Amino acid sequence: MSELSVRQVVITGVRSRTHLVHLAAYLRTVQEPVQLTYLTGGTFLGHARVDTTDVERFLTLPAGSRVEIVESIGALAELPDGPLTYLSVGAPGIKPWVTLRRARPLRAIHTVVTDEGLGTYGDWRTRRAAWRRQGVGEPWRTVRALAVQGAARGLTTTRFAMYDARHDFALDARIRAEFCAHVGDRRPDPDDERVIFLSSPWVEIGALREKDYLRHIEDILRETQSTGRRLVVRPHPAEDPSRYRDFDTVDGDLPAELDPAVVGASAAVGGTSTALLNLAALHHMPGTRVVTPGLEHLDTGLGRGQRALLSRYLPAPVRVSS
Repeated sequence: MSELSVRQVVITGVRSRTHLVHLAAYLRTVQEPVQLTYLTGGTFLGHARVDTTDVERFLTLPAGSRVEIVESIGALAELPDGPLTYLSVGAPGIKPWVTLRRARPLRAIHTVVTDEGLGTYGDWRTRRAAWRRQGVGEPWRTVRALAVQGAARGLTTTRFAMYDARHDFALDARIRAEFCAHVGDRRPDPDDERVIFLSSPWVEIGALREKDYLRHIEDILRETQSTGRRLVVRPHPAEDPSRYRDFDTVDGDLPAELDPAVVGASAAVGGTSTALLNLAALHHMPGTRVVTPGLEHLDTGLGRGQRALLSRYLPAPVRVSS
């Protein structure tokens, strides 16, 4: 096989398995064999969400492709010359892009950006607010938010978006097919008594006290029971699942929108999140957005694009009182 027949591809910025599935949808559009260099790293609240076995599990490459896993940005400087496709999540990684450019100043770099999640459809102010919640101090959170905004505008060649903002946030059929392949023929079942509560790591990031969050979930449980259904908690991967020992739970190492056990329930409920949005959009799962007491600003502070996207697939948020 000639080296000229192989496309060089670099992937960075992956922090979840949903990111890998989105990237897999793009890679299915590639016809020639790929020499893939995958830069590891990326955690949420210190929890490693993706490992090298996930790369093999979720990325389906053309026949004859090869994969190299690297752990240092510096390794990108050693890639051979020639055109390169740089796949990044959310926005182009500035350090990897600069490393690639410095190593081969005349190289043609085609930069493809996929979604990070709901945050991708915000703006620099919503990103700054998200990093504030994660404990990033000033001035770094403002500098970082502006840098990401600038990179997204100035370095991106192609946006491979899950939702098309130009056409009322229509869902990309190729990406939907990639996600749905992981759940087979499972679809939301209106006769299933379970309603899945999608939890969030508010306690871990210090946004809520544990007792307050659990009280909120108990309120939702009682409301669900009043409709003759059963609330089942799906712990967020960054949480301690033992927090929900007094609740029914559904476990699993897959994101909710990839898990047949979640998709097969009758409905989902939770705060405004990417998982709730994706379940509604990908699987037509009835979803309820609930305002979390003490975190009302998360909904009022959404960007215009985020509000429009959510309203396409989910009803307005509601309050559940004690």
